[in-house]
Amino acid sequence: MIKVENLVKTYPGKIPTEALREVSFEVGSGEFVAIMGRSGSGKSTLLHQLGLLDTPTAGKILVNSTNIAELTDVQKTEYRLHYLGYVFQEYALIGEMSALENVLLPALALEGNHDRERAIELLDLVGLGDRFNHYPSELSGGEQQRVAIARSLINNPKIVFADEPTANLDTASSEVVLNLFKKLNRELKQTVVMVTHEPDDRKYVDRIIWMKDGVIEKIENVKNES
Repeated sequence: MIKVENLVKTYPGKIPTEALREVSFEVGSGEFVAIMGRSGSGKSTLLHQLGLLDTPTAGKILVNSTNIAELTDVQKTEYRLHYLGYVFQEYALIGEMSALENVLLPALALEGNHDRERAIELLDLVGLGDRFNHYPSELSGGEQQRVAIARSLINNPKIVFADEPTANLDTASSEVVLNLFKKLNRELKQTVVMVTHEPDDRKYVDRIIWMKDGVIEKIENVKNES
């Protein structure tokens, strides 16, 4: 599904910073892939390029043979809305909106599509079917993250990108969230690409892309461990 070829990201300055240097790899449809490495290794930068949240300096990002890195800004916005889902470590929920309204937000941006029934189904899928009228302040951190996961699925994305989704959660809530990602991947065949700093998260994924100093140090197949 994803094919990355010689991806480069350089931040300008008196001394340019090479955040990514000739990165190449592939992700198959229905895979659950983790990107790991120390702080500053380039893992979040890589995820931001893949998710069209930033623009690479050079290289290709092919999704089903389309080089999405070459899309215009307008085309990238449309592509993100239709085909990509996002889960961030800080949840990014709107405090004045209920869980249901937060889940519906991406759908509202698509030609006024108000898919209330699907939003309720997704909240039920993540274990919050009885809390769709609650506001973020009335939910725990783990529950807020589950709302964010439901929101990422509202538009039936081809790929869900998760940037350290358990960084702000306690151990029990982290396990709930990661098991949910695994369930989505196994049962719904959802393609998931996740940045994480926790080595123990390996038990949930199929492969790990290990980053170091802006390059891929190794790609590890761990599918048989789960």
